[in-house]
Amino acid sequence: MSQFLILKALEVTDTMLFSSTVAETEYSAWAAGTTYAAGAMVQVLSTHSVYESQVAGNVGADPTTNPDKWVRVRATNRWRCFDKSNSSRTTQASGISYVFAPGVAVPMVAALNLVNCTSIRVRLIDPTYGTVYDKTLYPGPLPIQPDPWEWAFGEWSGGQSITLWTDLPSFRNAKLHVDLVGGPALALGLLMFGAPRAWGDAGGVDGGVRVGRQIYSTREANKYGDLTLVKRPSAKRSSFELRLRKSEVDPLLDFLDEIDADICLYVVSRDYESLVIVGIFENADVVLDRPTFSALSIELLGTI
Repeated sequence: MSQFLILKALEVTDTMLFSSTVAETEYSAWAAGTTYAAGAMVQVLSTHSVYESQVAGNVGADPTTNPDKWVRVRATNRWRCFDKSNSSRTTQASGISYVFAPGVAVPMVAALNLVNCTSIRVRLIDPTYGTVYDKTLYPGPLPIQPDPWEWAFGEWSGGQSITLWTDLPSFRNAKLHVDLVGGPALALGLLMFGAPRAWGDAGGVDGGVRVGRQIYSTREANKYGDLTLVKRPSAKRSSFELRLRKSEVDPLLDFLDEIDADICLYVVSRDYESLVIVGIFENADVVLDRPTFSALSIELLGTI
């Protein structure tokens, strides 16, 4: 397999997000003079969050500083694709567009948990050099067999929920444009970008990678043996060994220590969507048993 990529994505800020076609108008903005009933929903644009009132007669209590009266439910629709959660998505029929001004080089872009998406275009437009990068990927369904009849009349299935761009050139002043096209149920779970770190120059990820799911659905049985099943999102799991050069061992362990409290994008292999994981590493151990290379054993757990 190829090298192991780890992307600690840039944090999207108000300054960085230049524009978007996704509005922040799901709920009315919180107003200090308005009285809210229990269960009322409002949004606060300073935190790009939706809050729910927990009490009746709720007046004058700022949702951002009164957790006893308000609970944060989720990010607003525009910002949901930056919250690093696999269980929420930014939704908008037909098209979703974002323009960013990162202020640094962005070699990698990742769009994950796509729904009903037919194409995604990523561009870098520099104020001096113009368009320096323009690539469109097509994650939508394809015909089961690649012949003209199937394209016109056959059954279409499959499609990708993850798309990766890893070859963007270094133009720190360029604006990053991301444009999605799709159907009425178009949704984007996560949009991440930044500079990835590549590891495994001595041979990369060894064969025998283990991959599976962490199940969070509940299954409870009563005294008669009847099951009550509650479906909840599951998470990806993977464990594997990575062959490292001797000079990579200390830098990688230092980097893992740096990101152990961060949700990152881990690309074990681009051949399988199950091996592209947004989450955390649980364990990482290096066996120093060779003079020129070593084996890192690592376990990854996806977030929900």
